[in-house]
This record gives sequence, structure tokens and C-alpha cells, in this order.
Amino acid sequence: MTKLIGNLRITAKPVAEGIRAHFEVVFVPYVGRLNTPPVIAGTFDELVSLLQDLKFSEDDATRFAGKARSQGVVLIDSFERTDALLREKGLLA
Repeated sequence: MTKLIGNLRITAKPVAEGIRAHFEVVFVPYVGRLNTPPVIAGTFDELVSLLQDLKFSEDDATRFAGKARSQGVVLIDSFERTDALLREKGLLA
């Protein structure tokens, strides 16, 4: 069970042709070349739920999701979680 450290980037994607508005969550590791696919949350509530599953408190998850909705991009630095948790949530292939 290895711990990985990096940034967590949340990007609000507006409505595009054939695609609904959604949020993309990507883990960007500090070191190494890892396959880190984006995880898509379709709604604000799904994003809050995903962040809570990643061990953020409810207050922090709501705060980061609100910032992503209003600012477009949020970067959470020094994000440290186990590789098993990241794989389980789809942030690490």
C-alpha cells in the first residue's frame, strides 16, 4: 500500500456540442509517470460525494466544489492518498 503525493485538479467543463456540463477531477502526481485518467462528476452533488469518498470532510468537499463551480479550475496541492484508494475511485489506472 503505497502513498502517492500530488495535486488534485478539478475543472468545470461547460456545455459543449453533445456533452452536458460536468466536472473533471484529475490526480497529477509530483513524481513519476503514472496513468491518471480524469474522473467525471456530472453534477455538483456527485462532485461533493467523490471528494468525500477521497477522505475530504463534508465542509472541505463542499468548499472545493463551490470554488470549482464559480472559478472554473481548482488546484488542491499536497494531496496524499494511498494508491489503492486512487485506483478504487478511478483516478489511477
